[in-house]
Amino acid sequence: MHASSKQLISSILILFGLIFSATAAPPASSESTANNTAVQQQTGPTAFVYPFRVGKLVFPQDEGKHVPSKWPFTLVEWFAHYTHLTADDGSTYFLFTTFVTFDPVEPLVQGKFPHVISAFVDINNGKTYHDSDMARLKVFAEGHANMETVKGDFFRWKGSDQPFHYVYHVARKHSEGKYAVDLDLAMVKPPLAINGTGFIRLPKGTSGYYSQTRLKASGRLRIDGVEKHVHGVHWVDRQWLGASFAGNLQYSYEWWALQLDNNEEAILFRIWDTKTDAVVMTRMEINHADGTREQVDRFRLKDLRPGWHLSAPDNEWDLRIVPACKGQHIWHSCRIRGTIKGAPVTGVAVAELARDVVPKFSDLLDLSSPTTERKISHQADSPSKQTP
Repeated sequence: MHASSKQLISSILILFGLIFSATAAPPASSESTANNTAVQQQTGPTAFVYPFRVGKLVFPQDEGKHVPSKWPFTLVEWFAHYTHLTADDGSTYFLFTTFVTFDPVEPLVQGKFPHVISAFVDINNGKTYHDSDMARLKVFAEGHANMETVKGDFFRWKGSDQPFHYVYHVARKHSEGKYAVDLDLAMVKPPLAINGTGFIRLPKGTSGYYSQTRLKASGRLRIDGVEKHVHGVHWVDRQWLGASFAGNLQYSYEWWALQLDNNEEAILFRIWDTKTDAVVMTRMEINHADGTREQVDRFRLKDLRPGWHLSAPDNEWDLRIVPACKGQHIWHSCRIRGTIKGAPVTGVAVAELARDVVPKFSDLLDLSSPTTERKISHQADSPSKQTP
């Protein structure tokens, strides 16, 4: 992959990271110091019917594109997909794909940022494929999940009569090989509305944010001419935000998504101020087996070589997170082993390591300049009438 492509792929992650610099006053250390432990009972899987409400979110509407004329005046949004797969022959794979729309500010960003980013890891063979597409998405629908690229990749719902069931297709061709993944996805737990409401307050403005932390995945993988049946677990990260993203350039982040074999999941991240290189905020939320959301009041994530050690003493979590293979760059498929309340537990995780990409961001688009901020505000006041 060319250096310029690497820069483009890395730079888009800054947009993703900006939403994480959220909520209350930042802590002075890398240990979470949230003021309260928030616990919220979410509706169980037997109640999966549309409309489905959790926090301030309504499904399927919030799976569709948000209009810039309504709060939080959305200008950029995305679906990020993370899939851990096992084939019938025992081989294991990891697929990351994100679909991004910048409508209605496409004139400012088109040609400078990818609208699709993907990473595919053949774990057993230690091979990683990266790819990005600068072309505007062919479809990013309102009202429900339906997006498609000009190259034919897609993520879409199966209809109002099959709540939280989707089809997902990604295909890529590289000089070193090619792959295609076709999956049926079925959500088995309620979405995790981040912050309890599905909205996070930024240093400037507010972001919508939810995670579908556990979907059952099954389908086909074709790699280098060989077709395999695969099954596994899928995670959807969904975010949308307005013009406020222009004011958060000084922050970078690292992010983890944990899926455990006891049917619990956790999302955690930490934010750096790039001017001081200090950790200014950390956050951890658990989606318990019964669909209960818990914001963890106190935890510690220690860097190891390789991987990380996660401890949350009040919850009795003691976990080791280790990359599944070498050479994975930004998006890492990981394995988990440890204990929860003294019982052994294993699982899989994603580590998204974007701490060092902020300096490259301003080289592509100077969002921090007053001129650019005025342009963004003008675009928000006069949204594009073109349907992507």
